[in-house]
Amino acid sequence: MTDPFSGGFDPRMFQNVPLFRELAKVMSWRGGPVNWELASQTALAVAEPGGEPSAGRLAAGARTGETEGDRGGQEFEGAVQVAELWLDQVTALPPVEGPVRALSRGDWTRLACTSTGLGVYVEPVAEGMAGAMGKALPQELEAMGDAMSQALSSMGAMLYGVQIGTVAGHLAGQLLGTYDLGVPTLDPHMVGTVGDTAERFARDYEFDRREFTHWLALREVAHRRQFAGVAWLRGHVAELIGRFAADADLDPGRLMDQLGQLGMGPGLEGLDPEALQEALGRPGAFEVQPTTAQQATLDRLQALVAFTEGWVSTVVAESAGDRLTSLARIEEAINRRRAAKGPGERFLEQLIGLDLQPRDVRLGRSFCEAVITARGQEGLDRAWQQPAHLPSADELREPSRWLVRMAAAELDTD
Repeated sequence: MTDPFSGGFDPRMFQNVPLFRELAKVMSWRGGPVNWELASQTALAVAEPGGEPSAGRLAAGARTGETEGDRGGQEFEGAVQVAELWLDQVTALPPVEGPVRALSRGDWTRLACTSTGLGVYVEPVAEGMAGAMGKALPQELEAMGDAMSQALSSMGAMLYGVQIGTVAGHLAGQLLGTYDLGVPTLDPHMVGTVGDTAERFARDYEFDRREFTHWLALREVAHRRQFAGVAWLRGHVAELIGRFAADADLDPGRLMDQLGQLGMGPGLEGLDPEALQEALGRPGAFEVQPTTAQQATLDRLQALVAFTEGWVSTVVAESAGDRLTSLARIEEAINRRRAAKGPGERFLEQLIGLDLQPRDVRLGRSFCEAVITARGQEGLDRAWQQPAHLPSADELREPSRWLVRMAAAELDTD
């Protein structure tokens, strides 16, 4: 058999493989550890099968003929403006300006499948995987130098691109809004609905559409005040995810065995398109069990997201007050929805091991309510002053420990 790399890596050797329409282009990817072009194409195919992705729709002010989607967007934008006024009466965490969008599924996938969207959470893990794959090369293949390095880099970017695209495609059909995962999936300044999921959810549970729109708007802008208004928060999340990736103990031999089972040996001449497509279509196909060091980082992430979710739940409930008569029913339905978790909602759990359950949200909310009882909303909002003020997992379970620590910090300051 002729060595396919005897003359250097040539992406054209894959042009007749039917797995992807432009596999040669895929294997020439040099844009980082995730092939975002492939991720976007895969996500669009999952999110909107059998049709052309719909165009983006501004939430308000459309200059062409107004559609039902435009009217829904205008309704949501109005609810956002009201939500900001309600939140101002509850928390000193200031409002943040930014776009309000009624996003189609296609809109969201294009914006999310980027290094500044889901890439904030995915790329650190993908880089670690790419490094481990590079260490798996036998000596004879290491001697091939840059050609083999580029081949493996492109292969890893392809693996993550298809897997992340598959998950993102499912998410596009399940997200209520841009902050539905508890962290921003797009630019943190943007809030909006995704597809018609919110409308269908409200209809299925027989919620008043106007009330549900106001609840969702409150949740979106409360999260925006956190992740776009607290300058260090999103960077802190990214730092924790980077630490998680750095502490990984990836077994290069096992990774190469996984690729070999797909017919993707280092030479790539045994590529099995059907096996590859089936494997990459399974969410969590390359899931790695966290090490002890990684688990400690995950505990911090879990506590952080539980707190941010609990804070949002608390301020939404306080600001809605008697204004939303369906609030209790909405919260109950959302908790059931979170517990069920669709394939797309497993995104964080699959890629970084973060599994936020309803009990975590209740724990975060109980913590917030206890702190407000003791020190008021102003006392709770001290958590946003610096990363060191965030509650730990133990402090979420015992709010008095956080209150004592904050009191000690106040004495030190004085």
